[in-house]
Amino acid sequence: MSDISQADDRAGWELLFRSGNFPPRYQSQAAPNPSVVEWADALPPGSSILDVGCGVGRHLLYLGARGFRMAGADISPTGVKTSQERCAEQQIALDARVSPMTLLPWGDNVFDAALSTSTIPHNRRADILRTLQEVRRVLKPGGLFLVDFLHKDTLNYQRALDQAASGQLTEVEPDTFIDESPTLDASDDAFLPHHFSDEAEVRDLLGSFDIVRLWADLSERAPDGGRGQRGYWVAWARKPLSS
Repeated sequence: MSDISQADDRAGWELLFRSGNFPPRYQSQAAPNPSVVEWADALPPGSSILDVGCGVGRHLLYLGARGFRMAGADISPTGVKTSQERCAEQQIALDARVSPMTLLPWGDNVFDAALSTSTIPHNRRADILRTLQEVRRVLKPGGLFLVDFLHKDTLNYQRALDQAASGQLTEVEPDTFIDESPTLDASDDAFLPHHFSDEAEVRDLLGSFDIVRLWADLSERAPDGGRGQRGYWVAWARKPLSS
């Protein structure tokens, strides 16, 4: 167990990225999400893209290799540094900045598109809304946003409810769960908020966008002792042409 009592250690995935002990699917050279591949196919060649919560560069590398002009933001300095190094190795130009997703350090109407995978739900609802408004601000009118949200009809949600009932997690607001214990395993992301949504809430959260597509990306898996569905709501949302 690692002492992470300092607030900076709890900022995003910095503790996990520093340790190097995080799930293989988030590593720099991991395959992209299928949803990212499909979404990228719909974008004009050479589009400028912002990855919100870019981590160690998994999707920056994939999209940059396809010829898109890439930028990334992450609250983790280690994640941003790693992204810069990996993109430099592949000769991919990158504008990467250490930043909270609730206050993106770019001007208005900069990007043709944006994506955020497995990231935005790690906030309380108010910060989810702030993040979505920031993404909308930096997108050009008509810009297409790919985003996912933790799905409530899943084993993970039911486990969070059960763990909150037993005192293992704190439900800090409806459907948002955090492990507030002072020590955590360096491979555990439970110290981050996990906010789960149903379809109605996703549509409400994306109310300032035009929703192009919205679907449940669920799978039946039992890798760790429990059988049930896991997954996300996935949305394509477009910034209105007039706002």
